[in-house]
Amino acid sequence: MSLVDVARDALKEIPLSEVLRERVSLALDRLAEAERQITVLQTEKGGFEMQLERERLDHEKTKKELQRLQELLREEIRLVLGVEFRKGSRTGDKWQPFCPKCHLPVVFSRSPSDPIFCQDQRVCCWISSAQSLHVQNESRSLG
Repeated sequence: MSLVDVARDALKEIPLSEVLRERVSLALDRLAEAERQITVLQTEKGGFEMQLERERLDHEKTKKELQRLQELLREEIRLVLGVEFRKGSRTGDKWQPFCPKCHLPVVFSRSPSDPIFCQDQRVCCWISSAQSLHVQNESRSLG
């Protein structure tokens, strides 16, 4: 038996005017409705807490996976004479030249005097001078 039911039974035994009895009865009805809403909201809250915990665990799992993938794909990056060089798992742990603008691999011409350029000549259109790289390499091998 709930508190509201006890109050209703007590209300029957107390000598009150009909107006007061109706007002108390209405207040008890509102109280009973509020208690039902509280029960429903507590049930929903419990469901949301469980969902939040599942999401929290999923977030932690995803965070760990992202960290693992970041370590796997980590690259060292150096800029030399306007060309971006990368070394990491996608380059076989060897230094490879990339476009500093769009980060795609660059294309070296066969002739040292021809420019080096980005593979994506439709959108990126980045071009550099390969001669400066060859001159730099020759001076290092001489010195």
